[in-house]
Amino acid sequence: MAEADVCRDYLDLLERIAGLEASRVIGVGAEALLIEGYLGGLHVVAKYRVPKVYRAEQLDAHLRRFRTALEAKLLGRAAAAGVNVPHVIYVDAEEGLLVLTYIEGERMKELLQSGCEDAEKLAGEIGYMVGVLHNEGIIHGDLTTSNIIVQGGRPYIIDFGLGFFSHRTEDAGVDLHLFKRALESTHPSLVEGIFSRFIEGYRSARGSVAEEVLRKVEEIRMRGRYVAQRRRKLFW
Repeated sequence: MAEADVCRDYLDLLERIAGLEASRVIGVGAEALLIEGYLGGLHVVAKYRVPKVYRAEQLDAHLRRFRTALEAKLLGRAAAAGVNVPHVIYVDAEEGLLVLTYIEGERMKELLQSGCEDAEKLAGEIGYMVGVLHNEGIIHGDLTTSNIIVQGGRPYIIDFGLGFFSHRTEDAGVDLHLFKRALESTHPSLVEGIFSRFIEGYRSARGSVAEEVLRKVEEIRMRGRYVAQRRRKLFW
């Protein structure tokens, strides 16, 4: 069956489950199908965790249910803490369906590539929001410039699909490390200015705790360098 037909089947399913009026498929990822549409007149994005035929049926149902419910809880806690995130409109964990407000704007990745004048200011705001998330024990898990959308001059953090709850310094450090790695890989000339402003915002949210996390970030980076050096010795 063609991919378009498969997507059409899923769109029909979501219409039956939640009454979603689908406009277009935004993306087909490894884990979920993203659909822009309307629900009760609200502009939304639906995230549907597609069943995986290669997994045992009971395990697949458990994972889809657990991850959908967890993502909804993470977003709810983040919103309650004042972080700019999509709001949860509808959840059906049994079906693996999460419907969120649609954040219309431009990804931070594209803004940086186009030479955004407010880039450092936005970085400071993003750093502060990440600090608030970590204060709440929320780890994003995939903190990149592709998962930040700027709407009306305000940054929104999206896609908590790999997120989880944790107060471990290691987990917070990995979040910051991922963000810096994302900058280094896609915007190398901007790393110093953007990341320093990000850290200023992070410190303002976390206070002295931020220093412990930053030490962990450096430790994580050193581990990565050590592994890279070992690989070079083994294969060259």
